[in-house]
Amino acid sequence: MEKKKDIFKLVRYGLAIIQSAITLLFLYFLAELDMLPKKIFFTAVAVLIILCVLNVVLQFRKISGIIMMVVGIIMSIVLAVGCGYIYKTTDVVDKISGANEQVDNVAVYVLTDDTAKSIGDAADYTFGILSDKGRMATDKTIEEINKKVNKEISIKEYDDFFTLVDALYAGDIKAIILNEAYLDVIIETEGYEDFTEKVRELLMTEVKTEVEWYEEDTGIAFNEDIFTLYISGIDTYGTVAKTSRSDVNIIAVVNTKTKQVLLVSTPRDYYVPLSISNGVKDKLTHAGIYGINCSKDTLASLYGVDIQYYFRLNFDGFIKIIDALGGITVHSDYAFTTRHYGATINVGENALNGEQALGFARERYALAEGDRQRGKNQMEVIRAVLNKLASSKLLYNYYDVMDAISDCFQTSMSADMIQRLVKMQINDMKKWNVVSYSVDGNGTKSTTYSMPNTTAYVMVPDESTITHAKELIEQVINGQVISQ
Repeated sequence: MEKKKDIFKLVRYGLAIIQSAITLLFLYFLAELDMLPKKIFFTAVAVLIILCVLNVVLQFRKISGIIMMVVGIIMSIVLAVGCGYIYKTTDVVDKISGANEQVDNVAVYVLTDDTAKSIGDAADYTFGILSDKGRMATDKTIEEINKKVNKEISIKEYDDFFTLVDALYAGDIKAIILNEAYLDVIIETEGYEDFTEKVRELLMTEVKTEVEWYEEDTGIAFNEDIFTLYISGIDTYGTVAKTSRSDVNIIAVVNTKTKQVLLVSTPRDYYVPLSISNGVKDKLTHAGIYGINCSKDTLASLYGVDIQYYFRLNFDGFIKIIDALGGITVHSDYAFTTRHYGATINVGENALNGEQALGFARERYALAEGDRQRGKNQMEVIRAVLNKLASSKLLYNYYDVMDAISDCFQTSMSADMIQRLVKMQINDMKKWNVVSYSVDGNGTKSTTYSMPNTTAYVMVPDESTITHAKELIEQVINGQVISQ
């Protein structure tokens, strides 16, 4: 009997030590997360320590000992799970914040019937390159090729994508060095739709460069209560840092003091001068292939506002998030079948899985309003995802959702900035007034900076909508309450 008591006593001592250790570990992770206001954090610390001490002490009382052992085990399990959630959250915030890297995939292409099987076989070829577009990534690729073939390759420069491709077709050069981001522009141009079928990839390089983020002085004063964020949405696979066309272009103007958020959406085909084009107009989406700074600077110039941060998302990553959440429900104003994944969309509410939701978000050709409606549908997908993230569904597959978020989101905001925003929200719990506005225009066909020798569909801006967007931005910055 005495032996059983000793064993029981040892078990209680062990459980007490484990519970105390888990409580301290939980508090450590909570401090590392640093998303609770000081008042709430220290209250949580005091409550957990008191509960832990009280539970440990009561475990050694004859009457309540067994009950408190059970309570202690339950508390330990709950806190251990909490440690896992907090650690995962901290890890994801660290991964997506402070982004300053841009990834360019640069390829060497030869014609499909070329005899070269490796880059070494092409060492004596003349390589065609673009004279100025994406030159930094091209030059780094040339350096890598030179190392591989142990000599300096012969280079010939061209002004645009199409004279470069034509020279390859004509045999003036035997290989071209081309950023993969430019492929969509080429194959969507009449006469070049079969480009990827006529060429063969000989080498692919990944060039990583630091994004030099800077602000232009537009005379608008910002303070710690107000900031601007460029939201860029890309629909490619792979890393979210990859250079690509930007199909979603939203400027978020946030006033944390008045709890105002203004989302200004600009259509992908908006016909505007790019920041690098010396006044020559192009589709806004093409700015993305020259780097995220080009997109940011183009929009900053269009609206006359500094843009302090960027937030980039890869819609393909939404497949993982949506599936992990068990699907989403979106509202559609139109019935249509999506070109991607063949999802049938009905008027009204639609329950969609990840692939169907991505098809819904990407579709524009089946819609009478085209890109205008696609922009609305993308916002609807974002709304539906946020609703699910705010529900209990998130807890069931928390780790899967967090992994998906880390794969498809990145922001130049620091982890400290994100933590401060979360603290502020928890501290006052005030409701945000979110207003969205889309500028408009008229469709036509015209040549562009990226496609100088052919015409493409563009949207000529309606200047009155741009003026109104500027007025709304100013109102939010000045602390005025705005409505839809």
